[in-house]
Amino acid sequence: MSDEVRLSTEELHALGATFEIRAEELSRQLAAFRRRADAEALRDGFGSEEAARPFLELYEQAEQALSQLQQRLAEVGGDIKETVANAQAAEDDLVEIMRSVK
Repeated sequence: MSDEVRLSTEELHALGATFEIRAEELSRQLAAFRRRADAEALRDGFGSEEAARPFLELYEQAEQALSQLQQRLAEVGGDIKETVANAQAAEDDLVEIMRSVK
């Protein structure tokens, strides 16, 4: 097994972009979810606050979980892109060092 590490900055950049795209898609879906599953509409549909309470709690938990997931996807995408920038900068520095040694 080799101890080498190979890093494709292009592939990592594409992966970061994919995470950000998925985060944006989830954000749009979350907005649609909020429109369709409005808490007030849930209360009205069940006839009372008490009858709707378990479903309202579930709605709020789902909304919070989806929002956190969307934020985390965006963070991961940004972090991957930052890693790509750092790797590229390190590679550029290494090239400069190698040129100066010649």
